Amino acid sequence: ELLETIDQQQKDYQEKMESDLAAKAAQVEVLTKQRDQSNNELEQLRKQLRENQNQWIVPRGAVQLKRSEELGHGGWGYVVKGTFRRKTVAVKCIYSAIASEKNLDRVCREIETMALVRHPNLVLFIAAVLDNPERPLIVTELLDTDLCSAYEKKCLTDKNKL
Repeated sequence: ELLETIDQQQKDYQEKMESDLAAKAAQVEVLTKQRDQSNNELEQLRKQLRENQNQWIVPRGAVQLKRSEELGHGGWGYVVKGTFRRKTVAVKCIYSAIASEKNLDRVCREIETMALVRHPNLVLFIAAVLDNPERPLIVTELLDTDLCSAYEKKCLTDKNKL
């Protein structure tokens, strides 16, 4: 009788393990399908982005820099006033000292993100100059103020903060 109980427990345990394994296999199949679908969607977005890049990549000669009118600087570069298609713009110039393949990849990701984002509280991305990998430029709209000045003037309210 003890042997029958042990045999039954072993059978029950094995059935439970097989059932759990089947459930896990089904979960893996669902997750694999979801991953494949997400990868397909990501590839479609990347393809669309590559197709749209031609619209915002411009040659260096299309952007005129006014180096005497620096608007600011930071760890990655400096921002000056410039002209693009007869419009005054802000141009972010990346320091050549930090030029590397890894950093250029980061700059390109920033550009790709900026090209996709449109929001009234963010500066508008206009174009990018990528013909010299050591000196990429990012062209954006030029605002009539900066964040610190707007804050000091109390132009920022709870309503228009992000």
